[in-house]
Amino acid sequence: MGGTGMDTGQDIDEAAHAEGIATRHERMDNGELRFRLLAGDGSAYIRTVAGQTGSWQNSHYHHDVRETYIVQRGWAALVELVDGELVWHVLRPGDIRTTRPLVPHNLYLPAGAATHTVKHGLGEPDDWHPSAELDAAVKSMAEDEILNEGR
Repeated sequence: MGGTGMDTGQDIDEAAHAEGIATRHERMDNGELRFRLLAGDGSAYIRTVAGQTGSWQNSHYHHDVRETYIVQRGWAALVELVDGELVWHVLRPGDIRTTRPLVPHNLYLPAGAATHTVKHGLGEPDDWHPSAELDAAVKSMAEDEILNEGR
């Protein structure tokens, strides 16, 4: 332990596994890097780093899980589809916004942005459902349009 009071070796990896915690990192089709710490109960921590160009993620909703978005660097646009209307939130570094179950949402990240996402609640690990209606409404929008909507 080297006097730090922390164990970062195999024992702690085994403890994570015993708790149902795993990692999964990947580069998404839109160029984002996602670094995930996943728990078997459907909760998770995800650090997302935007690609070289801004892009939307995929619109979705959850039955039970909530997602809390925190902007670390740059900005993000969170859009929700509430009663058929688009509700916009432009988030700056340090801003926090939490989604509600059954409300479709999507996140736009400009180039170089970084966010933290915390998934929490009593959901199933696969509580992710696409929203084609929200994708159709926002995915073709340019960055200046997104910023204008968020004002």
